[in-house]
Amino acid sequence: MSRALHTSGTWIGWAFFADLAGALALTFGYMFSRSVTMQYPDKEKWLPYSRYRGHHVLTRDEEGEIKCVACELCARICPCDCIEVIPYEDEKGNRHPAKFEIDMARCLFCGLCEDACPADAIALGQEYEFSSFSSRDLVVGRDDLLGKPGKATTGGGVVAARLNTEQDVLVETSEPQGYNWWRNIRRT
Repeated sequence: MSRALHTSGTWIGWAFFADLAGALALTFGYMFSRSVTMQYPDKEKWLPYSRYRGHHVLTRDEEGEIKCVACELCARICPCDCIEVIPYEDEKGNRHPAKFEIDMARCLFCGLCEDACPADAIALGQEYEFSSFSSRDLVVGRDDLLGKPGKATTGGGVVAARLNTEQDVLVETSEPQGYNWWRNIRRT
């Protein structure tokens, strides 16, 4: 009877050993494959696609005036109540925001404010680097939102991240400027 138990235990042991060997083969395969980690921020920087929803941007019209008419629809539709708009009227009777603040620490970046705006004054740009040590620094005012870059028409690539401080141009690197991320993940 003990011999039968010993034989069946050996078969189960070999089955578990085969599974363990397969798992280790997969682990070593990934360990010695090419890394998909981007060398950020020293060498490479990801450019988001044009549909990416990043930092908020207030836009201007052709005359240089702010497009916002302070209707407060963006503040009303915001699910996390992070937008504060205080309107005022100038001597011509045009409405403008006296105060327009967005608390980036509370924002979900859902894009509802962009959809609700009748004047297309607010947009979600492509900037995604706005970390801070203090939550007070994440409350962004009207003047800061007017100075942000808007949406780009291209994106989705990887470029050199370092800037030449004297000329404000990208430093060219000899490394490849991008690669197919999906191919590296799928291993095809």
